[in-house]
Amino acid sequence: MHELLMMMKADGHTKGKTVSEEAPKFFYKYRSISNKEDLSKNNALKALINNEAIFSSRKSFNDLFDSKIELINPTPRDIKELKQLVKKEDKALVSGWIEKGKFTPSGKKMIKELEEDFNKLVDSYPLFSVSSNATSNLMWSHYANSHMGFCIEFKAEYMPAKKVIYQKTIPKIKTMAMHRSFFGLEKGADLGDKILDCLRTKLDEWEYESEYRVHVSGRIPSGENLIKKPYEPIWIESIIFGCRMPDELKSHIIQIMPKDMKYKQAVEKMSGVEIVSL
Repeated sequence: MHELLMMMKADGHTKGKTVSEEAPKFFYKYRSISNKEDLSKNNALKALINNEAIFSSRKSFNDLFDSKIELINPTPRDIKELKQLVKKEDKALVSGWIEKGKFTPSGKKMIKELEEDFNKLVDSYPLFSVSSNATSNLMWSHYANSHMGFCIEFKAEYMPAKKVIYQKTIPKIKTMAMHRSFFGLEKGADLGDKILDCLRTKLDEWEYESEYRVHVSGRIPSGENLIKKPYEPIWIESIIFGCRMPDELKSHIIQIMPKDMKYKQAVEKMSGVEIVSL
């Protein structure tokens, strides 16, 4: 529908916010090593060497409900009220959506196209997830090959990450807000910020991840699930080796990384994980 209301007014929602006030000093990105036979083909290591962050579409998230948004469609009465508020030149368009208190075929098509365009747009938003917890046994187990992978310790001062919202149900957005924004009755920036809040919302069963999320401008191309964004080496505080990472993998990483890189080791203690400097 009108290229999803002119792509939410050309993404006018971005406010250029910096790191959240409540953000910790460091963020942690857990990484797996999936191809141990040929390390040159390992995506995590290639991204590390090239100083690239891999931003994903919500479509590729392992959680079915991560960043999922329930759209609440308007009623015929809502559209009738909208007709009274829009400019004179827009009344004919809105009038064509309802007739005798019901949606016309044109109105039903508008609702369907709006839903499709909305989801297509939001699927293209690039997102990068990090954690504020370096000693989570579950995180090491789930995202770093059961402690055989590694973790990148990022300096939070360089990363505009916002804390993930954990709640019992997925968020909802009334699509009337999109219509109101398109017709100039509501600020597109406010709606855009609401969408970004939804894109950092997860069910509370995932709260152990202590996740923060980065959204950047740009789009993930159609048919793709990720894009790579470069970062400066100075962003990295250290690389943390998993408790079970083989010595040969540690040596490989040390050889391919800059000589001044700092390294730490995750150590198995009696009832938890501890991080020590090497």
